[in-house]
Amino acid sequence: MAFSDGDRQDKSRVATVSSSSWTFAEEHSTSISSNGEMVTHIERHYLASETKEYLAGPPAPQSGLLGYIGRKLGGGFKNEPEHMLDHSMDEEAQCKLSSNAQALLQTVFKDLDPSEVVDYHMHLVGHGDSGSDCYLHPSTKSWFYPIKRLKTLVFMAAAQVPQMEGGDVLYTSRLIRLAKHFIPASVLTAGEKGFLNPKCCLLPFDKFYTREGLADMSRTTLYVPNDYAIKVANDVPDCFYPFCSINPYRPDVLKELSRCASAGCTIIKWLPNSMGIDPADELCVPFYYKVAELGMTLLVHVGDEHSVNAAFLDNSLGNPLKLRRPLDCGVKVIAAHCATEGVGKDLDNPGKTATNFSLFLRLMREDRYKNLLYADISAVCSFKRVIYLSELLEARDIHSRLVYGSDYPVPAINTVVLTSVLLRHQLITAEQREILNELYSYNPLLFDVVCKRCLVGPKGGVFPSSIFKAHPKLPPFNLQKPKEISV
Repeated sequence: MAFSDGDRQDKSRVATVSSSSWTFAEEHSTSISSNGEMVTHIERHYLASETKEYLAGPPAPQSGLLGYIGRKLGGGFKNEPEHMLDHSMDEEAQCKLSSNAQALLQTVFKDLDPSEVVDYHMHLVGHGDSGSDCYLHPSTKSWFYPIKRLKTLVFMAAAQVPQMEGGDVLYTSRLIRLAKHFIPASVLTAGEKGFLNPKCCLLPFDKFYTREGLADMSRTTLYVPNDYAIKVANDVPDCFYPFCSINPYRPDVLKELSRCASAGCTIIKWLPNSMGIDPADELCVPFYYKVAELGMTLLVHVGDEHSVNAAFLDNSLGNPLKLRRPLDCGVKVIAAHCATEGVGKDLDNPGKTATNFSLFLRLMREDRYKNLLYADISAVCSFKRVIYLSELLEARDIHSRLVYGSDYPVPAINTVVLTSVLLRHQLITAEQREILNELYSYNPLLFDVVCKRCLVGPKGGVFPSSIFKAHPKLPPFNLQKPKEISV
């Protein structure tokens, strides 16, 4: 996906970040300090859609060589999501998208209401300066580890977070703006005002724990508390729904599981490769039985991992066949990314190896797991995973058990999701590629949904609209405001 190296933010911006505060137009302000209070009204961080002024987002991107590299590898957005509608005139706002883009959106959403779209895989990230208790491993912020630091810069650029200071609020505010300004309503219904938005599931991320129950921050790449995910979802309940993340080796695992369940969390996020979790470990069995008893679901990364690897990584823990243990305990599992990366041991045939994707398909097609095993299509358009897309699109026998996920901020990294690669594999047309690039320049969340709906396999296989909605056999979403969990 080729874009310019990041146009300068236009002069209409009305948000600034300083060492002590983020000041907003019309008296919207929030104090930020190293030990400050949790931001409790994140939704105030943009102006209401009824006003003529709009927050165009975070402050100008980092300047100089580092800023250029960050924007070139991750981000490089030409426009802001709210600018899909032109509010410069006194009359009714006009959609600025090209006629071709509007026509494609009408086709994509003909059988899919944007407000029914559910993103099961959206990452919440921070480093704790808002009082969130989020954490990033020191190596991700130090030039003593240039590769890790550069990777952090790329993710920050993709999420439009130009600096560490104020990073919690900058990341979350950008997320809100993307969700709130998903698609102009007038594109689908003439005369409708404003935007339509999907429901996005926020993923926290637990610490690394040893099997003895000790938290090990030296092997924790990132940490996002469950409380923080629920707090953000409380602030913007029309856009967000909280998941939880609970390492089964933590000493209070059953207590934390019950605590999160009572707060309305229905799905638990794991990234075994980075959290040090062996899904096949017998120590996890009491946890699995409690998950099944509570009617909750596990969302588990399967296949290789390469993003959350600064402090620890063991890709053998991402072997899809390790999911047999929770499945045999009666736990519903969502296999993230459909295991579309890497090669693993064939645990059913000792001494042999196979692609993780083929192991995943084997598991999905076992009759005994057909009411327990599901998968999400997050990140499947990444250039490393594209080689499996054709087979996944044609695997129509499992489509009824797939759900949508974006893996945000991954689709915002313009060197990871390459429309040129999708075109080369004949998964999209040249005309679609041009339109997708246009949509990306405004909103990577909209881009990701439309991109996955445009994909066509060699025999005509597509991802049906049902994949992009809440799955009827997975835990239902609590549509009311989630409760805050007690400490």
